[in-house]
Amino acid sequence: MNDLRNTIDKFFGLQHPHDKILEIFTEFGLRGKVLDAGSGPGVISSKLKGMGLDVYAADIDPALFSAVGIDCIKVDLDEKMPYEDGFFDCILSSNLIEHLEDQYTFIRECYRVLRERGKLVVTTPNVLNLKARMANLLVGFNLFTGRPQNEVDPFEGGEHINMVNYYELRVNLHRNGFRIIDCSTHYYSNTALLLFWLTPLIYVFTSRGFKREKRPEQVERNREIFGHVVSADVLFGKKLFVVAEKDPSYLKKG
Repeated sequence: MNDLRNTIDKFFGLQHPHDKILEIFTEFGLRGKVLDAGSGPGVISSKLKGMGLDVYAADIDPALFSAVGIDCIKVDLDEKMPYEDGFFDCILSSNLIEHLEDQYTFIRECYRVLRERGKLVVTTPNVLNLKARMANLLVGFNLFTGRPQNEVDPFEGGEHINMVNYYELRVNLHRNGFRIIDCSTHYYSNTALLLFWLTPLIYVFTSRGFKREKRPEQVERNREIFGHVVSADVLFGKKLFVVAEKDPSYLKKG
């Protein structure tokens, strides 16, 4: 019954992304110290505090933050974070990673400041959905309304300067000490749904590409990857909601 309700919510856009985040925190029993990385005005910080979590907020512009009872400090999340190793139980990165110049440094820092088996929740625009793929084919951007980025005014951190798809986010996480344990969305794009007829082609060509892999360990990993990238949540979802667990066995050196 819950699966049916979730599907209906996704078709009709009945769930706000903030509520999806709270659902994830509840579903995975995330408690303790949480870092809201790139907290913005602090709306989610306040909601997490209301759930009983010990919330720390960090943003490049703390002046935007207005959540009551929570301190927000200035942190450049492209660089080393001012926290001790293993300090947090979980980290929320909501609509942040696409704004960062150095996503690999950010993920490595998340690994450092999380306790073992701590959770990292990442939300980002889904640039593998059918709408984004078609827009990229026709206009060269992930949106039909896309246009070249501002290259003449000072950068103030508001642009999507580094869009990341599921494949790119996954390899960053899986080479830097994280294991993805969930990948979902909150809302299906209406335009992506209208392009559902492309699904068999996506399935066939993706499957053919995956069959080129011969390394047994990667073949095993690719089964999970394939399941994610041909799922309805990735083919139609407007946003990606990825939950990853800190797992040192996934840490690759060199």
